[in-house]
Amino acid sequence: MEPGQPLGARLVLLLQLKQESKMKLMTIAVIAALASTPALADSITREQARADFHQARADAAKAQIQKEDAQAEADVAKDNAASAQVQANAAQADAATLKDQADTVQAQANSAQAQASISQSQADSAQARADQATADRNEALDRAEDARATARVN
Repeated sequence: MEPGQPLGARLVLLLQLKQESKMKLMTIAVIAALASTPALADSITREQARADFHQARADAAKAQIQKEDAQAEADVAKDNAASAQVQANAAQADAATLKDQADTVQAQANSAQAQASISQSQADSAQARADQATADRNEALDRAEDARATARVN
């Protein structure tokens, strides 16, 4: 039996081996029935040994088929595992790229936030200066009004 043999051929071989084993067992049973005399005892022993030999060969052939099938399944599982590993590696690389992009965007956001804080501080300072200028103007207008009122009175 060849390792590359198709499954159908293996099944036919197993069926033949099973039929052969049945025939041998029937032969042994017939011989055992006829073995009522001591002269046939050696013949029965030889026939039993032959039957055991053939059964052992059939068992070995069956075990070989099972071994080959298990090896084929193991090879498929190994290929599937390798494919899954490739996919996992690609996903990991994609995740790393996305994380780097997210880190870059976060750094840009932090920079924009810092710039916004600086701009807010500058705006607050400018507003304070504008408020002071408004107060100074109002005070100057009040003094001017007081001076005009004083000038009218005099």
